[in-house]
Amino acid sequence: MSKAEIYYFSGTGNSLHIAKEIQKRLPEVAIIPIVSILEDPIIKTNSDMVGFVFPTYCTTVPAPVSRFLKKLDLSSSKYVFSITTRLGTKCLSNLHVQRMLKKKGKTLNATFIINMANNSPAGVMPVGDKNWARKVNREAVDKLEPDVQRKIEGVVDSLLNQRKCRAESNNILNRGLEVMMSSIAGNNKTEIPFYADSDCNGCGLCEKVCLSNKITMTEGKPEWDKEKQCYFCYACFNFCPQQAILIKNRYSGKNGRYAHPQINALDIAQEKEAR
Repeated sequence: MSKAEIYYFSGTGNSLHIAKEIQKRLPEVAIIPIVSILEDPIIKTNSDMVGFVFPTYCTTVPAPVSRFLKKLDLSSSKYVFSITTRLGTKCLSNLHVQRMLKKKGKTLNATFIINMANNSPAGVMPVGDKNWARKVNREAVDKLEPDVQRKIEGVVDSLLNQRKCRAESNNILNRGLEVMMSSIAGNNKTEIPFYADSDCNGCGLCEKVCLSNKITMTEGKPEWDKEKQCYFCYACFNFCPQQAILIKNRYSGKNGRYAHPQINALDIAQEKEAR
């Protein structure tokens, strides 16, 4: 049995990078991709210490993380923590995790927030940031990394000593906002209007990294299945080697994409492999 288990969800590598860096410092930690076990009827943990690492979506948790938490059996756990990656946006994800754990008679003992590059020029918003690529180039990411490493050291120290620390956001207004935003983030019908332009060469990498299996290649071009929920991970958009995947009426720039420099497309695609 591992000393701890970290379950992660990562579309372009930020959260996976955090999980891997913690594992370097705590070798007895097992890191487990959430999407690889998401279809299991019950997900049972096997360690005293259990953590979750994921990005902030719409101020709260991604839809697959919420589904995962509903199925989670934490009966063996004694210390539970969450780590959220974001770029300075309001973060209420700890409230969602607390709400889910309370239903299971458990407590979120510690929560951490780490600022990292934003992998999306638009999110689910109707407009995009035309200057987004400049904000996520290698120079900008490298500038963030020293602070990321300091935060990781602090997280590891807290985990070793099983300190209790939670974000101070548990007021009635934030609780109400989190419930509303969770509803938006978890809406099966919410769509991002991705499309592939004429630069697409049919390589199929977008299909491989799509964590929700929403993309299928048809006659050499990607198609997004409207019957399947998008996880808003932006992996298809960011890993396209031709920058051929764009967002209708929101972002058509071809001056750069983002993935954490220490994480590649294969790392993301392997999240879907059954454990």
